[in-house]
Amino acid sequence: MNLTWHHVEAQHVWRTDPIVAHIGGSIVIAGGTCDFEDDPLAVEIYNTESNTWEACESMPAILKDSAASTWLSIATTGDKLVVAEKFTGVSYCFDPKTKKWIGPYELRPDPRIFHSIIGFSNNRLILVGMIGDVENVTRLKIWKVDTESFECEEMAEMPLELIKKLKSDTFGVSSISVCLGGDYVYMSKSSEMAEEIVGCEFINGGGVRWWSMINEAAGDGIRSERVVFTCSVIGLSDLQRAMSLENRKFAVKVVKI
Repeated sequence: MNLTWHHVEAQHVWRTDPIVAHIGGSIVIAGGTCDFEDDPLAVEIYNTESNTWEACESMPAILKDSAASTWLSIATTGDKLVVAEKFTGVSYCFDPKTKKWIGPYELRPDPRIFHSIIGFSNNRLILVGMIGDVENVTRLKIWKVDTESFECEEMAEMPLELIKKLKSDTFGVSSISVCLGGDYVYMSKSSEMAEEIVGCEFINGGGVRWWSMINEAAGDGIRSERVVFTCSVIGLSDLQRAMSLENRKFAVKVVKI
């Protein structure tokens, strides 16, 4: 946990909807540029040690029409950034050491997938894919992705009764938000405030456990406010350090699952 904020120099390219990732000692910002910028695929790296920005090789040209966080899903594997189009599965890797892109790869273990999200946790690159279409999602599956060959191994399939909890009254199941922490994957509808969150736990030995829980934040504040849902593995030592630096308070809510 980094508990302090720092002012840094502005990046060289104006952006409105970029992808942002932390890899090692660097922060990578790519795509999402303003219309008046010359390169919609521009990539910059911020070195947290030298506090400097550096321009890198632009994103692959095939991503020109989708080079924004709205259309791309990202994951960091520790030494590389993986970028995947949510609707096609076309994927590339960015190496911050060589500052080069590698690919393309195709993350489509099932040709019926119409929307997918990737994430990395506990030394696993995970692919969550929805099968069917917006009006009729027939299945939702989770795959483990080999970070070298990009071959996919199926790990779990969501029960049908839980898929219904990801459906929006207005948009169907057009997209979902996914976040990972440790052996847990959390999913919610991304088109509006999610009243319920679906979770999946990877159990030692190869099994999984599915459940859903009420999103307590959905009842707080104004419905039009934007809420960012994320998760992380935090230990007691992290909380002790956070509480000791300033007069901080935090609230704990117990959720039945």
